[in-house]
Amino acid sequence: MRGKSRAKHLALSVGLPEDALGGGARVTMTGRSGVLVEGQSGVIELGQTRVRLRTGSGVLTVTGARLCLRELSVDAALICGDDVEAVSYGKGQ
Repeated sequence: MRGKSRAKHLALSVGLPEDALGGGARVTMTGRSGVLVEGQSGVIELGQTRVRLRTGSGVLTVTGARLCLRELSVDAALICGDDVEAVSYGKGQ
């Protein structure tokens, strides 16, 4: 086994998700009103209907109504809104 596959095997063997050791983000939705993104590395766009964050796996986009960035730390962001419609990944900015 080499580098990445060894790390993936190790993560799976201890019950972690495949991307736990990679640059992926962990996304947790709370109903349709909140999205916690752990592993983000910067805000690309912040608007009332769309928030875009940089992650190790690409650009994560949250769309909805009356979105706001409730909290932002070095690697996590909490996005709240009246109606979160979608969370998606894209490769570029």
